[in-house]
Amino acid sequence: MNSVETALRPILRDLRSTAGITVHLSDGPTDDDPRYESMWLLSTGDTRTGLLAPLDMEEPERLVHIADQVQEFVHEELGRLGLPATWPECPEHPASHPLTPTLTENGPCWLCPKSGAAISPIGEL
Repeated sequence: MNSVETALRPILRDLRSTAGITVHLSDGPTDDDPRYESMWLLSTGDTRTGLLAPLDMEEPERLVHIADQVQEFVHEELGRLGLPATWPECPEHPASHPLTPTLTENGPCWLCPKSGAAISPIGEL
C-alpha cells in the first residue's frame, strides 16, 4: 500500500458517511515522475482524476493535500449529478459552504472557512 492509499482511508471514510456518492480506486500510477506517488480515483460514471503526493511530504501534510484533491473531484461529481457541491457540508452553516481540509495544531482537520473552527479530524465525520 502506498502513502496515497494510506492517506485516502480516512478521507474515504468521511466520504462514505457524508456524501452519498461512491468512488473507486485504481492503483495504477497516474504519473511517471519518481518524486511522486499516485493513483486513480474513479466515479461510478466515466470520470476519474489522478491523485498525486510528493514522496518527501510528511504524513499530516499528505493527508490534507490528498483531501483537497478528493474534495475537488467530489465537488465536480456532485455538480455532474445536479447536487450542491458542498462536501463536506459545514454543520455550522448548512447549505452554504463546504469545510476546508487544513493542518491544525491538533492534526489534519475539516475546518469551517467562515468561523475558522475545526469541526472534525479528517476521518471522523
